[in-house]
Amino acid sequence: MKLITGIKVSTASPAITHLLFADDSLFFCRTTKEQCEVVLQILKKYERALGQQINFQKSSVQFGHTVDHGLREELKGVLGITNIGGMGSYLGIPESLGGAKTQIFSYVQDRLQSRASGWPARLLSIGGKEVMIKSVATAVPTFVMSCFWLPKTVTRKLTSAISKYW
Repeated sequence: MKLITGIKVSTASPAITHLLFADDSLFFCRTTKEQCEVVLQILKKYERALGQQINFQKSSVQFGHTVDHGLREELKGVLGITNIGGMGSYLGIPESLGGAKTQIFSYVQDRLQSRASGWPARLLSIGGKEVMIKSVATAVPTFVMSCFWLPKTVTRKLTSAISKYW
């Protein structure tokens, strides 16, 4: 019914108003009282239709960096959601991608280095090292790389970590 504006990932793309996962739902709207009330109505209809209740204590809301603090508090009150999101991770990827991409995706490098440092390099043959690299090291960044372009700095560091292990 186009009651929610949604977000666009590019000027030529259609607006995205929601993303539905197995047991999670993400809604995107403008920071207005009217649009937040529409989201709340959608959630209430969901509760009535399926007989499930939304747990607002486990729910969180995230705002753009330009949204006034007073408006944030007002909209949190409208929705009945007190938790602010964006500081954690969702499906292993940081919720908020603002700032330097090299710093944001450095956790991939850290994860790979922690795994590689735990492997007994001296005890494995060349074939054993190859299997560890192909099965474990290449799997670490795969999901993130399927969603985002990693900066060259990060990919160089990943390659360097694997080379050092080899």
